[in-house]
Amino acid sequence: MKRMRIGSGDLVAVVEADGARISSLRHLPTERELLASTPWADDPDDAFVMADSSAQWHRAYRGGWHLLLPRAGDAPATASPPQPFHGEAAWRTWRLTGSRNACRASVVLRTVPLAIDRWMSVRANLLVIETAVRNVGSDPVSYGWAEHPAFSGDLFGPASTVHTGDRVIRLDAAPAASFADLAAPAGAVTITAPEAGVEVSLHWDAALLPRLYVWQEQRGSAGFPWWGAMDAVGLEPAADPYGTPLDALGTLTLAPGESRESVISLRVDRSGDVAPEATS
Repeated sequence: MKRMRIGSGDLVAVVEADGARISSLRHLPTERELLASTPWADDPDDAFVMADSSAQWHRAYRGGWHLLLPRAGDAPATASPPQPFHGEAAWRTWRLTGSRNACRASVVLRTVPLAIDRWMSVRANLLVIETAVRNVGSDPVSYGWAEHPAFSGDLFGPASTVHTGDRVIRLDAAPAASFADLAAPAGAVTITAPEAGVEVSLHWDAALLPRLYVWQEQRGSAGFPWWGAMDAVGLEPAADPYGTPLDALGTLTLAPGESRESVISLRVDRSGDVAPEATS
């Protein structure tokens, strides 16, 4: 199965076998697409491949939400076997099974002995992603982990705000291109987008993913690969500061047979319809 469509009366997600990527997440009450896509996202695959995996990733990038594992960014030169840019999991074809409102994506990596199961479900206005990573080898494995949702630039108008906990994340006015690596002990980020009519809240386990990469590419890069045409803001929970460690894939470790689980959720409300949090 190449893709699955799952959803409710509020949210519809499309999951691709290619990288277990969520290629679309649409909020039906506002008819708003929440995830970014490149202008060439619907182009057919081709046989040409650039020799450098970073260049090839950016040439072929279609947008959406990827899992980056066992490494975000470039792997250390000493990694053996070599690891592609943003990690093998995002390059593999996963097995998809599921139902009307839930999808399971599974893969066993070949560069490191990690089996990954990813359950994506939609419940009313909530997308829940549950991921389990298991060491199927006979030796301990060190690895990294990052979630890579690229949100549509349409959500970030002049009146929009982005918060992690009580901290405001300041974005440059479009056109803009920047990258920041922040501590995110709250394990949450909220996009308030009154012009788009929505508020989007992302929650995750900050003990596992204590960092937040903020990638802004809102028509701000004139050359390859974006040509001034990409309009996205990535808000990406991650296990390690970007580009570290320098001598391993990441600081997470799994003993033989050991598993680690993660739950990340995304909630979408209409602007002004967000219920106040209960107090005890």
